[in-house]
Amino acid sequence: MVISSLIVEAHPEAVPAVTEALAALEGVEVHEVNGYKIVVTIEAPSTGASHEVSSRMVAIPGVLNVNLVYVNFEDETLG
Repeated sequence: MVISSLIVEAHPEAVPAVTEALAALEGVEVHEVNGYKIVVTIEAPSTGASHEVSSRMVAIPGVLNVNLVYVNFEDETLG
């Protein structure tokens, strides 16, 4: 299991829509919204799966940046 914490930065007017889109992604939990910054975690079975989810975040309309803050590897499977 790979648990990652990220800060997603969004256009201020897009924050509500971006927050909703992030929460709809599998394995993603939205923890806090502070201005244009959205704190999320990803729980995924591998680093590859986690990267795939973060790539989907970048593609959400209104997202400016996705910044990795922390990663914890627990019994990761390769991929």
